[in-house]
Amino acid sequence: MFYESFNNDNQQLAIVNEQDNIIGSAVPKKIYYQGLLHRFASIFILDTQSRLLLQKRAFNKNRHAGLFSESVSAQVAYGEKYIDAALRRINEELGLILDEHDASSGSRLTQVCKMNIDAKDEDYNYGFAGSIVSNSWRKNAFVTIYECTLDDGTIEHLSINPYEISNVYFLSLDKVVEFFNSSPSLFVPGFGFTLKAYLNYYQSKR
Repeated sequence: MFYESFNNDNQQLAIVNEQDNIIGSAVPKKIYYQGLLHRFASIFILDTQSRLLLQKRAFNKNRHAGLFSESVSAQVAYGEKYIDAALRRINEELGLILDEHDASSGSRLTQVCKMNIDAKDEDYNYGFAGSIVSNSWRKNAFVTIYECTLDDGTIEHLSINPYEISNVYFLSLDKVVEFFNSSPSLFVPGFGFTLKAYLNYYQSKR
């Protein structure tokens, strides 16, 4: 199996104003070290037992290596829609090609909400020595959260990209909450915000 390392260091990301209108672009380093407001997508993937796919980031990542995160996360490139960024990263990280227009597919993305997250490395005490931390790093973003449910057959054919992900775990939402509450330093900045927003949505459906 051939896997590709996706180096997005030179990718132009959309810079937005407080109304989420695009006002420019910049590379990730400039955006995060200057705390520029940008766009981001977070995807929560469930199996048919409503267990969450929890991602553990690869240990070779430039930032937050080896930390746990949402199932898939995506920086939104300049000229790219939130949904397109989400679909792109699902393919790059998990090897899945999903069709947002296929209403018959159980794996279609559903938008949960959009929120603003302002998280700084200095607010976290990371538990992995391999995680590069700098007090000047700041994620200031509009984050659109999506939900997706995968059937067993699709999950069996996941193709985990080792350049992006070291492992994935399917845990009940209660276990995810318990894990995060006991060890928040093992998770990427902002995970607590997206998890809370997703849980509010999930519980509202029941």
